[in-house]
Amino acid sequence: MLSRVFARAWSTPWLLLFLTMLFWSSNVIAARVAVGEISPMLLGGARWFVAFGAMLLFVRRDLVRELPRLAKHRAYLLAMGVFGFTLYSGLFYAAGANTSGVNLSILLSASPVFTILGAWLVLRSRFGPWGLLGVGLTFVGALALATHGEIASLQNFRFNLGDVYILCACLLHAGYTIALRNRPPVPALVFFTVLAIVAAFTSLPLIAAEIWSGAVVWPGPLGIAMLVYAGVVPTLLAQAIYIRSVELAGPHRAGLAYNLVPLLGALMSVTLLGESFAPYHGVALVLILGGIWIAERWGKGGK
Repeated sequence: MLSRVFARAWSTPWLLLFLTMLFWSSNVIAARVAVGEISPMLLGGARWFVAFGAMLLFVRRDLVRELPRLAKHRAYLLAMGVFGFTLYSGLFYAAGANTSGVNLSILLSASPVFTILGAWLVLRSRFGPWGLLGVGLTFVGALALATHGEIASLQNFRFNLGDVYILCACLLHAGYTIALRNRPPVPALVFFTVLAIVAAFTSLPLIAAEIWSGAVVWPGPLGIAMLVYAGVVPTLLAQAIYIRSVELAGPHRAGLAYNLVPLLGALMSVTLLGESFAPYHGVALVLILGGIWIAERWGKGGK
């Protein structure tokens, strides 16, 4: 019975996308709790060791069996691990240290747009006028969240180095999502484990640089708890499910769903951190969910 339920869930793209975005959103809460408990590069790099260490407990036999096939794609695997995981994480954390939270949230809203445009240019994915309307509504909803309902304040937006970092991170995430369409024909969990191994070891220079600069914060009990959580939920579970989601739904749908992350993160902040629910949260909820529904219902987008 449970195996049938799992098999059905593993074949339902929007359920998997929702779970991915939910797990990624929970990282917003974990990151806020982790401030002062563990430094950013140590958290961002060490979580990959947690992730692949946990996965090896379950897929080591499958990994050994798939090694000959994986070896034929070693350049692709290295690039996906470095650009999609290591550099993306490094740029994201560097952006957080060099720009405001508002700028960060606004520019992250560009990631779905980059993904959908890239899918259209590279994969020739079909996306009609209704699909574009849906994308536009989700984008406006994300901006409403980022600006706390004052979208007119965008006229005061000022670009800085951190903003360049986050735009580069968004481009890397879009490229990673599109490139997932060409992943080797191996199980999603095996594929993720290989990328996590690449990310873990290529993150070591970033951790070393943080230690050398004297900025490292070694974790205590709470920091270790946040590291384990980050390695298991928003890293291991979310990334493994995301790989399967893109396989089923295509890059453009995955890009469209990405705007659920700030929405779910805001709702979690309200429910878990006791923050107040403001009218702009409701507006963003309607715009983002409505935009996804319109694009899915009438967008006629192909994989």
